[in-house]
Amino acid sequence: MQASIKALVIGASGFLGSHVVKELIRQGYSVRILVRSSSDLQALEGLDYEKTIGDVMDVVSLKVAMQGCDWVFHSAVDTRAWLFNSGPLYQTNVLGVVNAVQAAKDCNIKKFVLTSSLLTIGRSASGIADETCIPQDKELFTDYMSTRFLAEKYVLDAFKHSGFPGVACCVSNTYGADDVQPTPHGNLIKQVALGRVPVYLKAHSECVGVVDAAQALILAAEKGQDGERYIISESYISNEELFRIAEQRAGIKRLIGGIPTSLVYLCTTVIGLFARLFALDSVLTNNSARLMYQTWPLNSQKAIDELGWQPRSIKDSIEEAVDSYLKKH
Repeated sequence: MQASIKALVIGASGFLGSHVVKELIRQGYSVRILVRSSSDLQALEGLDYEKTIGDVMDVVSLKVAMQGCDWVFHSAVDTRAWLFNSGPLYQTNVLGVVNAVQAAKDCNIKKFVLTSSLLTIGRSASGIADETCIPQDKELFTDYMSTRFLAEKYVLDAFKHSGFPGVACCVSNTYGADDVQPTPHGNLIKQVALGRVPVYLKAHSECVGVVDAAQALILAAEKGQDGERYIISESYISNEELFRIAEQRAGIKRLIGGIPTSLVYLCTTVIGLFARLFALDSVLTNNSARLMYQTWPLNSQKAIDELGWQPRSIKDSIEEAVDSYLKKH
């Protein structure tokens, strides 16, 4: 059954995208990827897949890549939330999804799985949010957050208006092996494992293993209900616990304490003022600090019940990430 289904992965050179490719192949599916000519495919080395060159801004290349495919996994995201000029974020994260949906319609794709974000889940009065929680405008306080929300809304609205077979997976922070770039949150774990980080942020975040997230996306293609979104997250965990798991796995003990929220905001506010004054991009801004604390507990029971998803403990994925970082360092 799997061999008769061909899946296209857009954004296959990224952390989650590469693991979707690996999982599809492991499960016996035929895989094609769409990447730029400049993409680093190190994470896909040795795998059996078909490659096409293109870009989400090029509708023609999208249609060529989708020809003969049954499923599309769209994981191409510009995660540079700190950009002073947010134009590239809207191009990739919104217009890129619009182009991909149009191409998928023209190519009669049977299932379109969008890698969305936990940022598209709003707060809940009960304290634990689920897929019914829509963020208020004030909660989308950065252009990056707005682009993720608009992209997801476009896919789900396409189902409402024309029956488009789109599903959105709201994936939390992913951890695991082969985080080549690495991702911003993954890099923190890397630096902890290397003994370079003596403090932790006094914050919590939703987390999931990257392999578990990839498996969830495939289950969404197999069993997901069109027009629905699914929270893909395993644990709401403190940064202190994340860092201590990483330290223990690395066999070191360097953490001395936590950084209070007020100090983080003070430092990033000053840095942000200078960045705006000189129109420079800065990873550390007041908004980026607010993003660190813009998290609340999420309920992933819908993915468990409807998709049959069975995620492992985040501890396993953090340990796999540390092993991978230390091996390549």
